[in-house]
Amino acid sequence: MTITLTKGGNAPLPTALCRITIASASPHLEVCAVLLTPEGKVRGDEDFVFYNHPAQDGVALTGHEVRVDLAAVPAAVHRVAVVAGLDPGSPAAHFDATSTPQASVHCETVEAGFVPPPFVNGETAAVVVEVYRRAGAWKVRAVGQGWATGLAGLATDFGVVVDDDGTGAGAAATARPGTGTTADPAPAPAPVPAPVAPPPPTLPPTPTPAPVPAISLDKVQEAAPGLVDLYKAAQVSLAKNRITGQRAAVYLVLDHSASMRRFYRDGTMQHLAEQALGLSANLDDDGVVPLVFFSGGVDRVADIGLDNHQGRVDALHRSLGWGGTRFAPAMHAVIDHYRAAGTADPAFVIFQTDGEPFDRKETRELLRQCSSLPIFWQFVGFGSNWALRFLRTLDDLTGRTVDNAGFFAAGQSPAKRGDAALYDLLMKEFPTWLTAARAAGVLRQGPG
Repeated sequence: MTITLTKGGNAPLPTALCRITIASASPHLEVCAVLLTPEGKVRGDEDFVFYNHPAQDGVALTGHEVRVDLAAVPAAVHRVAVVAGLDPGSPAAHFDATSTPQASVHCETVEAGFVPPPFVNGETAAVVVEVYRRAGAWKVRAVGQGWATGLAGLATDFGVVVDDDGTGAGAAATARPGTGTTADPAPAPAPVPAPVAPPPPTLPPTPTPAPVPAISLDKVQEAAPGLVDLYKAAQVSLAKNRITGQRAAVYLVLDHSASMRRFYRDGTMQHLAEQALGLSANLDDDGVVPLVFFSGGVDRVADIGLDNHQGRVDALHRSLGWGGTRFAPAMHAVIDHYRAAGTADPAFVIFQTDGEPFDRKETRELLRQCSSLPIFWQFVGFGSNWALRFLRTLDDLTGRTVDNAGFFAAGQSPAKRGDAALYDLLMKEFPTWLTAARAAGVLRQGPG
């Protein structure tokens, strides 16, 4: 028999494997779980179990089902909150009376269900139910508490660091001379210059060759005719940003965490690699883009080239496992590869991911440390907007020699974004970094 819980009600549970399923009429439902101490806070960011970190200390997430092995939950964890939310980028970004999430609980012989009172106050996330310890035993409680700040705001309330960059307030503005209320004194009259002899005649300057792409159109047509349109689209974007002729080594870093399966399956990742290769043919004359696949660590370092691009990503990733998300190991792999190459040209790194990493602090510090290197990191976020807030903080991170990172969100269907639009977004901050890096001595002077 199924126990019907009302808001605030509870029922005892055996110390066994419990399955808690969340359902909603909304097609944009997202489910996660939060492991909490007696103080109602997480022990660390790893206690936030979501699609990009699907398991922690006896708690596992599969789709809209949370499995809690009560015998395996550490003693330091007092309760596990099961949370429902909506993707803020969806057409209906909050719950209503028809989409209010409900829970069903199955734990050996115990069956329980909970339908919260309708959400009608703009709730975007909610703790639906929680399992908790009481006098050495486990119980389930019907909560039905909503938040209007989304999953990210709810996680922050539990102590999860979502988008803090770890720094203090920004620097104060610097006063500029000549902008006060007192008029500036009139300048003294300039002295009359003494007559000078006309300069001797000089030869006309040697014309400067027009900047050209690293690889010619003819060579691209011969080696990879399927990439010609991408090559031309990238060329247009470089011209608009006045950096035609710039030389750079293009790298592509690809997220291989468990939540990325659909992007590999539908060909999005292969197309992104081909887009990177079209850009690289304009910037680098070797016709090769180094690839770094990562999840909890570096899964594989390989490359894609004009002569082997067809089906390359699928062939490389097929034997790899699916894991979590850590940025720093992949960043170290790029830095090591770039240093080993011994080139004087800068590196342009397309760093793709669909979520926040476990190693936020290490990522921030590494980005600060490598800001004195001629490497620009262009982060590209796939999927849900709420999971990408950390990437936005990297764009504004303080304590760097120069701002060495950019970010843009490519959305839930990145492959549908036009190639020209993608190249414009990739090049949005790179030209500014080139100028700043030269001024700071990070890059040598000159176009390449």
